[in-house]
Amino acid sequence: MVHGTRSPDVIESTMQDLRLEYAQRFPGWTQQLITIFSGKAVPGQQAPWWIPPPIVNWFLTLFQLVLAVLGSVFAVRFLSWWALFVLPVTWLVTVNAVRKLQVTWSHHAVHKEVSGNKYVDKAVQLVSSAVSLTSNYEDIFNDHIRNHHNRKVFTTGKDPDSAFLVYLGFRPGMPVSRLRARLYWTPFSPRLHIPFVIARIKTNFITATWSRRIASVVWVGLLVLLGVLMDGTEYTLAFLVPWLPLFHWAALFQTISEHPWMAFDGAPTSRNDYIRRCWARFCLEPLPERGTSLALQLPQWGHWLVRMLFLQVPARFAVLVSDLPAHDLHHVVPADHAWHYAFWHRQACIDSHHESRMEQRELTLGVAISYVLSGISLSPLAAAEPQSHTAT
Repeated sequence: MVHGTRSPDVIESTMQDLRLEYAQRFPGWTQQLITIFSGKAVPGQQAPWWIPPPIVNWFLTLFQLVLAVLGSVFAVRFLSWWALFVLPVTWLVTVNAVRKLQVTWSHHAVHKEVSGNKYVDKAVQLVSSAVSLTSNYEDIFNDHIRNHHNRKVFTTGKDPDSAFLVYLGFRPGMPVSRLRARLYWTPFSPRLHIPFVIARIKTNFITATWSRRIASVVWVGLLVLLGVLMDGTEYTLAFLVPWLPLFHWAALFQTISEHPWMAFDGAPTSRNDYIRRCWARFCLEPLPERGTSLALQLPQWGHWLVRMLFLQVPARFAVLVSDLPAHDLHHVVPADHAWHYAFWHRQACIDSHHESRMEQRELTLGVAISYVLSGISLSPLAAAEPQSHTAT
């Protein structure tokens, strides 16, 4: 990373200490649930026996999506103004399912890590990408495998994710304050949503294979039929809102926190350089201090609960879905294909003193975003960028 930009690999990690504190202060039966929610396992913790195989979990994701959509329809139709309290929950569950279809099932199917059978995995990718209206097999293979995972491209300006951020106005050399303002404004800008919609139409109906186009036509035809049969408000709130703007928001915050885009002068020059560009993003909040009076502890626990409910829960369910909190394992230990055990396998690497020292790069979503914006601001690519131009 350029001189003056703080990097996670030189900051003392506190996430493991925080996770140990959760282990000490919460009952033993909650620990696996905390690990699954936060993404951070306790040292020595083993994966529970009840984690379903990926192919079973895929069917559960489809079932979750159906229930979430029905929940939104029920809320709008029968709950009157109480729907205002129910819809954020059903939207979150819907976005979680649609996002998993894209970044979990389509992604790992392309890596041939869902069933172990290439034909089954291709079918999983076809259905998942068609239902979520996201990249077909060939497009995701080209963008993700040939480009993003290519060490000559990884996190540079040629990385497709970096290029999209530049298009959105996150330009190298911009002050952090302007980059952060850009981040707050972008979710409400057509510049985010229109390219997403165009790309989703293109990948479903233009660049896709004939089998993939047929699947898209069948699915979109069903959605259109539902739109004709359903009340317009119900249809908008159950389908359009979570499938389009909320999905795009989640994808934005996932992308801008995933890696230090454009923060380095060129592609990784060594394995250590590559490792520096990978980190974990965990969903934990500091606990109230021990030993204080009840009068002090109550507001502190209230503050902790509010931040968990309104920051970490949306982050985990919409942005960092499935195994994404431990995404660095996917890059640093690519031979570990048991991604559904990623949280425990990652901790096992730390416990065995793996050379990647992943424990030194454990962040929250907010801290990861701060690092990314700082890296873009101090990027060595700034000299090549037209500083007088500002994207709208």
